[in-house]
Amino acid sequence: MKKLSLFLIVSLLVIGCKKDNSEIYTRAAKDSALGEQIISEVLREVLVYIPNYVINQNYSGNDGLFITSSPEITESSYPKRISLNYGDGIDGDLLRKREGKIIVTINSGTVISENLHITFEDFKSEGTKILGHINYNYNQSNSGYDGELPSDGMSFINANGTMKLYGIFSFSKNSTQGTVDLKDDLYNFTCNTNGIDFNQTQFTYVSTSNHLIDFSCKNYIKSGRSNLKPNGKNIQTVDFGSQNCDKNASITTSEGTIKNFTF
Repeated sequence: MKKLSLFLIVSLLVIGCKKDNSEIYTRAAKDSALGEQIISEVLREVLVYIPNYVINQNYSGNDGLFITSSPEITESSYPKRISLNYGDGIDGDLLRKREGKIIVTINSGTVISENLHITFEDFKSEGTKILGHINYNYNQSNSGYDGELPSDGMSFINANGTMKLYGIFSFSKNSTQGTVDLKDDLYNFTCNTNGIDFNQTQFTYVSTSNHLIDFSCKNYIKSGRSNLKPNGKNIQTVDFGSQNCDKNASITTSEGTIKNFTF
């Protein structure tokens, strides 16, 4: 009888483990992609608008965006806190609705090649509110940025609840597409992050190949792979496809089950 009971317990444990490892964590995959998109979007907005604002000492666009500086942009003193103010909500050139403020601290007039410290004030992107701050540290060797989400991480709040993201990431310049317009630049992105998704599942999300980030694509992520490890379970592979701007991705379990999802 004892042997039979032990056999049943072991069998149930094995079945439970198999069930856990066969579950597909698309929520964690989507939320990891959301964090990557926001990190890319914030850098894009800063690089597209602030360098010209500093050079011209004003912003004359008629798109509803207001840019201000403290101290005033006409003064020679640094550091400066420059605000990208989207007000109650405007659609940018990628038709992504943003509202509130992105605030960047700069230490000189050479915005593109310096370290950037980003904070937020009531900032939302596509309905998701962003809390926390991001450091983008310029890397001269690859014309990119090595970044971090400091110890308190970032919070993302929307109708699904609240998610958290922590860790480090990097952007390296892939291509300028042969233009001087930063809006179509391509970057290679890698990351080593962890967090808690909207379902309160803990996860780690580590890139295993370069993710292609396209500043002219509304969804930003066009290709690349990452390993997703949800709540201590077996690794699942997230694949963003082959350079299409379509929001389509797939996730593959350790047992080989594949599920497509949109992010």
